[in-house]
Amino acid sequence: MKLTINKKQFLASWGLAERSTSASGSVSILSSILVKAGFESVLLQATDIKTSIICFASGVTVNEPGEAVFPIKMVSDLFKKAPGEEFTVEVNEGRVTLRAGRSKYNFSSYPVREFPALPSSDNAGVFCRLSAADLAKVIDEGTLAASTGEEFPLYLSSANLQISQNRLSIISTDTRRLAISSALAADGVEDAAALLPMKGVKELQRILGSLNPETEVKVLYDSAQFYFKTDTLEFTVRRVESKFPPYEKILPKNSTLNVVTDRGSLISALERVDVIVRDFNRMVVLDIIPGAEIVLLAKAPDFGQAKEEIGAEAEGEKLRIAVNSKFFLEALKVMRDPEVKLSFNGQAGHMAVKRGDSDDFLCLIAPINLSEEELRMFDMEQNGTDGI
Repeated sequence: MKLTINKKQFLASWGLAERSTSASGSVSILSSILVKAGFESVLLQATDIKTSIICFASGVTVNEPGEAVFPIKMVSDLFKKAPGEEFTVEVNEGRVTLRAGRSKYNFSSYPVREFPALPSSDNAGVFCRLSAADLAKVIDEGTLAASTGEEFPLYLSSANLQISQNRLSIISTDTRRLAISSALAADGVEDAAALLPMKGVKELQRILGSLNPETEVKVLYDSAQFYFKTDTLEFTVRRVESKFPPYEKILPKNSTLNVVTDRGSLISALERVDVIVRDFNRMVVLDIIPGAEIVLLAKAPDFGQAKEEIGAEAEGEKLRIAVNSKFFLEALKVMRDPEVKLSFNGQAGHMAVKRGDSDDFLCLIAPINLSEEELRMFDMEQNGTDGI
């Protein structure tokens, strides 16, 4: 095999494949990339067993076709640091020669026969089709509440993909909050759902960010894998053997108070209040009275207290409720809308964060229980008494 490589173009494709390799190094063949070069195209393949990718390589001229498995630990750095804009790679009986200008390097490749066979979508069914931009948005919003670590139960660190009536929804929870985002999709299979691990979903999100937003992504599935396929790549994620809890039971059916306010103003006020409590309990108290401004209160022993007021349109019963400032900020920042709608169902009910004019995103945040003493402290603060 002999290739002439345009470094800048090729490294974009190589980077996609490299991220799907195993970082542990315990199995060397999983820390490598299989290059399959034909005169018409060059394919890169990589896997860490839980995820895998097959993508076309850009910027490669094939002088002699062939196959080789390159260890990424050293080769990636050589590719990135090779002088000039172009270099050649020649493979002969397992030995690789890289030439770039007056530089020359020799190293060994892995046997092609040892590279694992990757899952194939050839016999997979269609889950749905949608644009890369829509899929990226649904992932970004819908995985908001998922845990980043590999926790048990497994659904805590997974994203639940669900299709119904040609709408793709992604749902996640860490038991203290729940996030749901949805988008219209084509060719959706009816009433199907599956769990995917967050590690694979986050890598898919990075891949989507490298694509043209209008690129169509075909989502395919079988009993073991989900496949995300475009004209230039196929990314595979192994399904999680678990079930998502029946979250529909906690979805609010009515509300006692609805508030619409400017999202940017609310974020700014929350960020200032969070300075007081971020190293303490991250609790912010919302005082909402229809016809008046929203009041945000926070306090931390031996540090200080904060009070912010922002304008809002509120309808319903007055309410005082405490929520986690970090969760609240994350829900607001994942949105891209000028206005946000907050819905409440009493002091013990979840706070619902939604778009001002759409139901395609919902984040439920469980309230923090306030003791009688804490309630009195905030009463004194509101009344101007030195209660801290």
